[in-house]
This record gives sequence, structure tokens and C-alpha cells, in this order.
Amino acid sequence: MRKIDLHIHTVHSDSPLTVGEVARRAKRAQVVAGICDHLSPYHKMFEPGAFDAYVADVRQHHLPVGAEYCIGEEIPVDGERLDRLDYLLGGVHAVTVDGGNYFFWGSTPPPEEEAFVESYLQATLAALAADPLDVLAHPTYLPAPFADRYEEIWTDERCAALWEAAAARDVAVEISGRWLVPRERQLRLACDFGLTFAVGSDAHRAAELFNVAYPLAVIERLGIPEERLFLPRPRPA
Repeated sequence: MRKIDLHIHTVHSDSPLTVGEVARRAKRAQVVAGICDHLSPYHKMFEPGAFDAYVADVRQHHLPVGAEYCIGEEIPVDGERLDRLDYLLGGVHAVTVDGGNYFFWGSTPPPEEEAFVESYLQATLAALAADPLDVLAHPTYLPAPFADRYEEIWTDERCAALWEAAAARDVAVEISGRWLVPRERQLRLACDFGLTFAVGSDAHRAAELFNVAYPLAVIERLGIPEERLFLPRPRPA
């Protein structure tokens, strides 16, 4: 099975890696590598000029060009520009709980677990129903305060709602090498819905590049065939 990593960040958002460095490393490692920088108001790429420069940089290195937007936030470029991408990832990075935003990294946890989980689930389902995404990024990831209750929180019922919504729009489910999600039980259920799966490291540093050991291992254990792995269709430069 080919080694794939479609979730790599660079200097265009929150990583010191240049696109050229990723391209050189990918060639040496024989990895299908896709650049997927943050397209959000919280990072560098939040206006059309920065987006245009990003796409041009990735294209000149002949790598697939994607972007990762924040589910629940307005995408800061228009649809014409989004059409220049080979693929679009959507990831939940914050949810609204009791009128306030709770960010998955760095915030004090909300007091009500059930309200947090319900908001998380509904935000994801809304994106799967209406947003122009190709891949659901790091689905079922839980912030540290809730991580030890992963199996209790991500019940078959909740996961079935996610996977059914993804299947209805032909959205691929990312298996994350960095966050080790979804876990095997949840992925086994996803297989029953006939989903495709994307592989990504969510790398922000050189040492994290192509760290897809977990996705490859679980793909092998579950017998997911290569034809059910998401690969972007490159568009003309």
C-alpha cells in the first residue's frame, strides 16, 4: 500500500516547514504528500492575497494543494478560489457552549460535558450537510479533559450519525496519525457505511512529517482496500 500523508502544515499557517522542504522530503521518502494549511481567521491565511500566494507556492512544487478550514467559522475566501484547491479539509477546532467559544487546545474545559459533546456533534453534522468539504479532519478527537472518556462519549449511535452524514455527501473520514482517531471500534462502524478514508499526519514540524503509522496499521487490521483511500484529483495549475 502506498504511503500517503495529506495533512501537512507549512509556513503558510503555523509551521516552520517550507513547501520546498516538504516536497524534497516526500520525494526521498516516496510519500504521496499533500499540503493542507489552515484557512481560518486564527492563522496567516485569512484573506485572498495570502491564499493566492499559498496555492501558487504549492503548485510550483507539484504537490497536491489542500486547505483546512475551521468548522463553524466562515471560510475566508470565495468559492471560486476554493475551486483552485485539490481538496478541502474541515475540522472542528472549537465549539460554542453556553454562548462562549471553547477551543480544543488551550481553553478551560466547559463545565457541562453533555452540552459540549452535543454542540460538537451538531456542528460537525451541519458541516457535513452543507459545507464544500472533501475530508472530515481528525473526527472524534477530544480535548484533553475529555480524552479518557473517549469510548463512553463516542457511542455507536453518535458515530453512526456522523458516518451516515459523511456517506450521504461522499466525504472522506481522516484517520489521524497525530491524534490517533478515530479509534478502531469507531472506524469499524465507519467501514459499514462504505466510507472512504484519508490518511494524514497533521504535521507541524519536520519530526512529525509522514507519521502515519497508526492509520496504516488500523487500515491493515480492518482490511480496508486501497481503492477506499482518498486521493485528491490534481487540477491544472
